[in-house]
Amino acid sequence: MELVTPFRERLFRKAKSMVKDDDDADDIVQDAMIAGYKSIANFRAEAGVYTWLYRIVINKSKDLLTKKMVEKSIDDNEQQFVDERPGFEKKLELSDESSYLIKKINQLESIYKEVIELRYFEEMSYSDIANLLDCNVGTVKSRLFKAKEILKHMILQDERGELKIGT
Repeated sequence: MELVTPFRERLFRKAKSMVKDDDDADDIVQDAMIAGYKSIANFRAEAGVYTWLYRIVINKSKDLLTKKMVEKSIDDNEQQFVDERPGFEKKLELSDESSYLIKKINQLESIYKEVIELRYFEEMSYSDIANLLDCNVGTVKSRLFKAKEILKHMILQDERGELKIGT
């Protein structure tokens, strides 16, 4: 456990950004660490320990969200949509500008939002992101470029008053 202790807080923030609940996020991190410990023999040194655990946390968070969505659907007897996109509120100062940017980032498709988060908020290298997303570095760079272009377009449209999304 000494090996993963430095990552615990970052993993917790990631889980919480996805499940929006402290207790659930804490359970997810604990489960991820146990799962990591049990499957340490399967660990490939291609990526770092943090990247490996990060992927486990994401998968466990998605599993919990799916389970909750199914339970809610059964309870309400109708299909519910759960937004699984992680928030960035814990990583940014909650000012007007950052709140605006968070809203715009949250409007991105998940493949673009994910690379923005991993690169700029988790400060991961292109190589680590590629390993985590199981794609090549060129794909990561392409998605990042496209995400920034979409954000730029959204912001410029807002400034001209042509598009006001989620005000």
